[in-house]
Amino acid sequence: MEQHTFTCTATRDDRSWFIQCDQHPAACTTVRILAQAAPQMKRSLAASLAVPEDQVTVDVRPILPAAVTVHLNLAKQLRRTAASANHASAVHTRTAAHILNKNGLSLRDIGTVLGVSHQRAHQLLNPKRGTS
Repeated sequence: MEQHTFTCTATRDDRSWFIQCDQHPAACTTVRILAQAAPQMKRSLAASLAVPEDQVTVDVRPILPAAVTVHLNLAKQLRRTAASANHASAVHTRTAAHILNKNGLSLRDIGTVLGVSHQRAHQLLNPKRGTS
């Protein structure tokens, strides 16, 4: 089963989005809501290629104002930075819990020092696979 992948460009006017397939410029449509673009282009392209819809993938890329693109890129970068900082924080919190445990503190005291419940302190000291 061959998969057909297409990229479509979405341009906004006053009331709707104009969607055009980059690989087949004659394949185009207009939708009021951007979320309707991919399913509609998928149906249209599948019909024109005479293939089942599940063999067609459509990636719709809206043309956005430059200021929006700048902010979206910054937000994406900040999410990556936050994820990295969260991971580092978790590693240091677990390390602190282990050091406190080696110094003889109870789970309740470790929880108090770390600002977590004694149950969470136990989880930090005894992580199961796939958890942090």
